[in-house]
Amino acid sequence: MRISRCGGKGSRTATWRPAYSTDHRNWFGEVETKDHNKGFLVKNPDYRLKAGTPLTIKFFVRFDPNRPPPKLVSLRLNAVVKCPEDGVVTEAPWAAGHLFTNQPDLSDPSSPDFGSSPSINIRPPGRRPGSSDDEDFYHSDFGALSLPDSGRPQAKPSLLAKATCGTVVKSPRPLITHGQAIGDGDFPWHAALYHAQGIDLTYTCGASLISLQHLLTVAHCVTRKKSTNSINAGNLLVYLGKFYLRIWKTPGIQDKRVDSITVHPKYNPHTFGNDVAVVKLAEPAELTNYVRPICLWEGNSKLDLLVDQLGTVVGWGFDESGKITEQLTKANMPIVSQETCIYSFPDFYSRFTSNTTFCAGFKNGTSACNGDSGGGMVFPRPGSDKTNPVWQIRGLVSISVALQNGFKCDSSHYTVFTDVAKFLDFIKGAMTDIL
Repeated sequence: MRISRCGGKGSRTATWRPAYSTDHRNWFGEVETKDHNKGFLVKNPDYRLKAGTPLTIKFFVRFDPNRPPPKLVSLRLNAVVKCPEDGVVTEAPWAAGHLFTNQPDLSDPSSPDFGSSPSINIRPPGRRPGSSDDEDFYHSDFGALSLPDSGRPQAKPSLLAKATCGTVVKSPRPLITHGQAIGDGDFPWHAALYHAQGIDLTYTCGASLISLQHLLTVAHCVTRKKSTNSINAGNLLVYLGKFYLRIWKTPGIQDKRVDSITVHPKYNPHTFGNDVAVVKLAEPAELTNYVRPICLWEGNSKLDLLVDQLGTVVGWGFDESGKITEQLTKANMPIVSQETCIYSFPDFYSRFTSNTTFCAGFKNGTSACNGDSGGGMVFPRPGSDKTNPVWQIRGLVSISVALQNGFKCDSSHYTVFTDVAKFLDFIKGAMTDIL
């Protein structure tokens, strides 16, 4: 392990930042203090220390910014003093980052009562219970993740002259997953929504970039529990160009703060009706080969024209063994008629489908259990190049039947999608701030 000296000639210094720094991807071990926050013990018994392998660890300290910042006076590794080697301690300046509040107020949509079917619960596909102390915290599809630090990734600028929605720059590094070739950058509009808790992040939902400053997702991901009120936009962080769930330093990743959230005015948190919302970024994203918007639906909005046609859904979901996939995966599934969907499970689908939703899936294990709540279902635009089509978004992953244990959705049932084509006026109005 390579340790930087605390001070002296040619040394690097530790930069102490306030607790609201945005560099929050560095969880390494459990922290203990027994002397009133003067000395800290960082423990990770599962980590194997290897000689000659550099490891960068950033330390974050919460302190009153109106008082002098604390100084690093010593560092010990496995009880051996590593610095200061020469008794010199250098103080580095600190700079304030973006503000993240310490009290998250994200929603945790609960399951409605199913009357005669108590073993069947409605919940966002793949959602698992969490253990946060925040009662209103929506714990996402997977619960909290421990996030290692790899430094802030730098997005590589695209060579393209202008933005074109729904286009993909083919990746030279394909990855075979579930028998399908998926490359880094194949779905450049797919985004990840994270909830900030101090210096930790929790992945919550998927979203789709529809302009360089707007994303489309479902309302239940960005509203309070059993409420139509949106969560605090300051608690959200959006990651664009992300491919691996637990890797944070790959080409093209961009992280953006959220400026505002616009929830559909008729969203029903009990039936998940009108489950759609627009998220506005605090600053526009940079157009790259890894970050590109998806086109909104154009043409006929009649659902029967798409029955039996395959749409594509992507996300970090559960594989066939119930494990979370580490890389972005895709599933192709057909849209089914409303009648087929309702007849397959009347007690469920008759309550939670409408003329602004549609169902999709094979009922054979290929469903949006392999995706995220809020993620988009996309189709090639008619008339575009079949080998490199222009993609447009038609649906948003909304709800699904849960397994009896309630930990994740039942892939033998159809998934309910919000029909984007039925909400174009709302979406465009939210993008132009005329609602």
